[in-house]
Amino acid sequence: MASRSLDGGTAMNRLVDRHHLPATTDDTAPGRRQFIRLVGGGAVLAAGGTLAACSSTLPAAALQPWTDAAGQADTRRFMLAHALLAPNPHNRQPWIADLREPGRIHLVCDGERLLPETDPHGRQILIGCGAFVELAAIAAAQRGLAVTIDWFPGGTPAAEALPKGTRVATLVLGEAGSAPPGALFAQIARRHTRKTAYAAGKPLPGDLARAWAATAAAFGLRSGLVTDEASMSPIRKITREAYEIECTTPRTWLESARLMRIGPDAIATHRDGISLNSPMVRALYTAGLFDPMEVPQRGSSSLQRVMDRWVPFETGSGYLWLASSGNDRLAHVASGRAYVRAHLQATAAGADMHPLSQALQEFAEMRSLREAVHRAVGLDPAAATLQMLARVGYATEPTGPSPRRELGALLRT
Repeated sequence: MASRSLDGGTAMNRLVDRHHLPATTDDTAPGRRQFIRLVGGGAVLAAGGTLAACSSTLPAAALQPWTDAAGQADTRRFMLAHALLAPNPHNRQPWIADLREPGRIHLVCDGERLLPETDPHGRQILIGCGAFVELAAIAAAQRGLAVTIDWFPGGTPAAEALPKGTRVATLVLGEAGSAPPGALFAQIARRHTRKTAYAAGKPLPGDLARAWAATAAAFGLRSGLVTDEASMSPIRKITREAYEIECTTPRTWLESARLMRIGPDAIATHRDGISLNSPMVRALYTAGLFDPMEVPQRGSSSLQRVMDRWVPFETGSGYLWLASSGNDRLAHVASGRAYVRAHLQATAAGADMHPLSQALQEFAEMRSLREAVHRAVGLDPAAATLQMLARVGYATEPTGPSPRRELGALLRT
């Protein structure tokens, strides 16, 4: 599931977030040059006045689900209030929870929240659904209930079909006392995808790497942790090139652009997608100097500004990867379950994790880099499928959670 992060988002959450200055149009016009010079000098001006006092803090309403989850009395709503905090691509939150049958939750993939350009087969969307189900099961155990999961009870989507309207899973709640609480529950509301620079050269604890390997194996996956500089360097190059392809391919850039929520009002209204709330971005947008629908062009200053924001994402202690022997739908949801558990384990250890999924995308222009990143982590692309790639380490500055829609928006009762 940012960057094309699984937290929007993208995302499953992308590298365009509230700290990321997206592409602007060329700065050749005198007004633009003057504006950019003013920004560089510290006076961020917008049409009608100054934004110097503006904050990049996200509106409280958009973050309320992160603090409200524990207050749900009904067990199924308690499960879902925690599940909706799951990482997911572009922060689309593609979940419908049908509660009309007592003792069960039917999870349906919301066909209006797919990413047909960057995720044309719905692989990453289903990874986000797997993460959702896993958090629901962890929350159920906190209430002493085991959960039985029936995957794709209405039939599995075809390999290259978007899972629009697919019943991804039915969760059947067990009897009271059928499961003990797990150690990871406390980390659900603390887990955030931090898309900032990570500390250089700070090693990860050995028990964390072992925990990630055991988690992957428990879900039938392979995993690896790349930490030596000689092996990380080609991964950095591939992921950087993949991001540039995504940004300069019109249909994939525009898919992201349509999901940009610029400023607190848009963020509070939608509570999904790509949140852009820094004073500079808002100033450029308000002054008409940033058009999200303009695709960055190779060789342009706008693309250079976009790529400059990639630099912090080449920092960290290493790269964690998850791979499956096949690439079927069960592998997708298993990858989401394993990934979110790995991230919870990282959170418990005080470490951070940030998916870099561009090079794993299945649209045509990404094919060569998708094969290259497999080889860079030691996999044969003909024999295994890399499902998740994330940089891991320790963020050098704190960042908060991504917006989430309120629980009621997901429910069918």
